[in-house]
Amino acid sequence: MPKDVAGLMGLFELKRIDDLVWEGPQPDTLFQRLFGGQVLGQTIVAAQQSVAGDRLIHSLNSYFLRPGSPDEPLTFEVEVVRDGHTFSNRRVVTKQSGRTIFVMQASFQESEPGLEHTAQQPHKGLTPPAEAPSLRAVLEDRFGAHIDVLSEWDALDVRLAQDPRVDEGGAHLRAWVRTKSVLPSEPLLHTAVLAYLSDITLLSVTTIPHEVQLMSPNLQSASIDHSMWFHRPVKTDQWLLYEMNSPSAAGARGFCTGRLYQNGVTVASCAQEGLLRLI
Repeated sequence: MPKDVAGLMGLFELKRIDDLVWEGPQPDTLFQRLFGGQVLGQTIVAAQQSVAGDRLIHSLNSYFLRPGSPDEPLTFEVEVVRDGHTFSNRRVVTKQSGRTIFVMQASFQESEPGLEHTAQQPHKGLTPPAEAPSLRAVLEDRFGAHIDVLSEWDALDVRLAQDPRVDEGGAHLRAWVRTKSVLPSEPLLHTAVLAYLSDITLLSVTTIPHEVQLMSPNLQSASIDHSMWFHRPVKTDQWLLYEMNSPSAAGARGFCTGRLYQNGVTVASCAQEGLLRLI
């Protein structure tokens, strides 16, 4: 995965190869399969480029169908499902070597005023970003080992905002996250990076009640689906509070939801189910 912000931005520089087909680059990676957040972010960029510039993505629903390889480029085939008066809908099929690995349905809307309210960002019990420990330090302390794969996300600054906990509502995790350096102001880039970072820690919250590491050889894990709603503009080079919850794990699947806050308000929400198979 990209080791710095320049590499992260490069992931989202797609090449148009046909009217509604784009091709995406691959990063250098230690992983044997693609990171789901990368595929999600790149697919958003392809879909957005087929829509009028004043309509921005507000929701998506997607499925990971096959593991992708880091050795072959991705192609993104966009279908124009509908262009209405204020909304547009797109379906994107992401392929590798001619095989479908990911599908996404996304909706776009022109900006317009309306009713507005927001859940307020929690503050009680949170460690400020400047004092919060890095996610790497927390995981290495918990599992007593150097975790090389965490360097895959060196473009991001991820810090634990509050100790993970389990209660009657399930498992809970809160983290601060942002890119390690400033990004250009292009809204699409920040949206793609937000989708990318939303997949980094979300499924891991399902393992909090269990003494098992998400990337352990004793656990087969993979994202099955990912849904996301974009409520307000976001700057991913500024601190976001990522609040994650897992109300259930059963049937070798874990379910989790996430809410992202910035400047005190809710900017995005997401939900994911993933495979959790003990080996």
